Amino acid sequence: MPILRRFCCYLIVMAMNVMLLSSVHADTLDEVMRHGDIRCGVFPDDPGRSSIDTDGTWKGFYVDFCRATAAALFGDPERVQYVEVDATTRFTTLQQRQTDVVMYSTTWTLGRENRYQVVFPAVYLFDSQGVMVRANSGISMLSDLQGKTVCVTENTSTHKNLVNALEQQGIDAQVQFSNGDSFFRGHCDAYSADRMNLATNRANRADNPAHYIILPETLSREPIGPMVRNDETRWARVIRSVVNATILADQKGITQSNLDQVLNSTEDQEILNLLGQQGDLASQLGLSNDWARKVIASVGNYSEIYQRHYGPDTAIGMEQGVNKPWSRGGLLFAPLFL
Repeated sequence: MPILRRFCCYLIVMAMNVMLLSSVHADTLDEVMRHGDIRCGVFPDDPGRSSIDTDGTWKGFYVDFCRATAAALFGDPERVQYVEVDATTRFTTLQQRQTDVVMYSTTWTLGRENRYQVVFPAVYLFDSQGVMVRANSGISMLSDLQGKTVCVTENTSTHKNLVNALEQQGIDAQVQFSNGDSFFRGHCDAYSADRMNLATNRANRADNPAHYIILPETLSREPIGPMVRNDETRWARVIRSVVNATILADQKGITQSNLDQVLNSTEDQEILNLLGQQGDLASQLGLSNDWARKVIASVGNYSEIYQRHYGPDTAIGMEQGVNKPWSRGGLLFAPLFL
């Protein structure tokens, strides 16, 4: 009898351990649906990318993809817990399960995926690294940085790219770990970052944006995308599908304003699948049939998001360039919604 009791206790302990492990590694999509919102990692930055306005509301390009995800899951773009992250904690908050997804200006690299055990489900911004200088500095090309001081953010791929570019061209410049504020205060002669980062800093932090220029040369390609843990394939597919839904809607000419009209008149099979009128894509993702309609109704298509936060009519004033659908000469390319 004691042996039987010990065996029963052993089975109970093993069952509890299995349950504990299951809860520790619970599927993120199930967790998110259970607690009713998403924990979206964002950087408290300048207006345009991700920032809090005067009434305490988060706004920006990356914020809109948090909102789009909430709209897809719950039909409500406001069901987001914004978790503030920075250059270091953008990775650790995922590892420690403090965030479900990080929407940040993070460059997709194979090294980061392996080192931090994350995955980039999609690309929502094709950027490139550049250098900003004062317009009256006499610096018009990278080689003019000889003997100059260049500020760059520590713990970033930007730093590595800058060092590589300087070494390859034999430019003897001093690299200093600092941010754009130091550059604008005159502590360095140049500042290197992603070009969208430079434009955002110039628009929001410069005493007079017209006094600063971004050099025409690019130091690297920068595919920017959301991050999730690499053991969450179902969740990664949801994030990928949300980004691609905005891209496909853009390609197909579907906007916030004409969504209902398209819905009632289209015979395009891919649009019918996207909008949940036909097919079983929604059930495959574990979402409701109208998930993509909720995304578009909440934030618009990709170009609407871009133009709202970065376009020529904003303070940042960046042309969309390669961040257009492939059908209009850009690099954005969604998989077939079939």
